[in-house]
This record gives sequence, C-alpha cells and structure tokens, in this order.
Amino acid sequence: MARIRVTLKSIKILDDLEPPYKETGEFRFRSRVSSESGEGFEHETRFPEEGHYSLSDKPGWNYVTLNKTLYEGDADNHLVVELFGEEIDLLSANDELDHYKREHRGPLDDWVGLYEPADEGSTDPEAMSNWRISYSIEKI
Repeated sequence: MARIRVTLKSIKILDDLEPPYKETGEFRFRSRVSSESGEGFEHETRFPEEGHYSLSDKPGWNYVTLNKTLYEGDADNHLVVELFGEEIDLLSANDELDHYKREHRGPLDDWVGLYEPADEGSTDPEAMSNWRISYSIEKI
C-alpha cells in the first residue's frame, strides 16, 4: 500500500460536437478513480465546479491545461481511472464525448507514470476519437 496522486494534465478536443456556425462548445467533465483492492474506494470529481469550459475543435482553441488532482490517497495493486465529458446543449440532449476507462493491475510501481496520447501507438487509450487526455500517476 502506498499513497498516490492522479493528476489530469490536459484535455484536447478534436470534435466540439457543434454545428459549423458555432465557434465553441460548452464542456464539462467528470472523473471517477476507483479500486477494488483492500477495502476498495471510489472518488468522483466534477470540473469545472461551476459553469463550463468554452472549447473549439480548432487548433489554438481546443486545448486546456488543467493540472487537476483527481485522486490523492492510498492505493495497492489495482486502480481504475475513468473520464467522462459532455458538450452542453440548451435546446437538445447534451452530447457525450467518448468514455475513457483504463484499469491498472499489478505492482503499483509498474503503473506509476505519465499517460498521454501517442505514447502507445495507434490504439492508445488516451487518444479517443473526439478528445485526447494526458494524466499522471505518482507516488507521494
């Protein structure tokens, strides 16, 4: 058992899920970090806490640096990191971004590190079809 910190470094939007005449989409996000080892835990975070991020799918307007702590606490040999994103629509149902889920199993030292798009080839889990994420897991 060791103390860890899971930090979401950044989000990049590839499809703002808006019609071409609308410059940006209004996005909000949620994370769930959980484990079944030991007594187990589940920790959820919503961000931003109020309002939304205005993001486009155009370069220069589609990236947000967050450095947001998603979880800080004990972990052992199992950890699941999930991220959910939605583009808020006023006149219709909100549009969901691809669901991100990565399960880490085995010795904690094997999965401490940085997870980002393109570090694992074309099937990289952090490179989803309509958004990209970068996060780290570190021992503290």
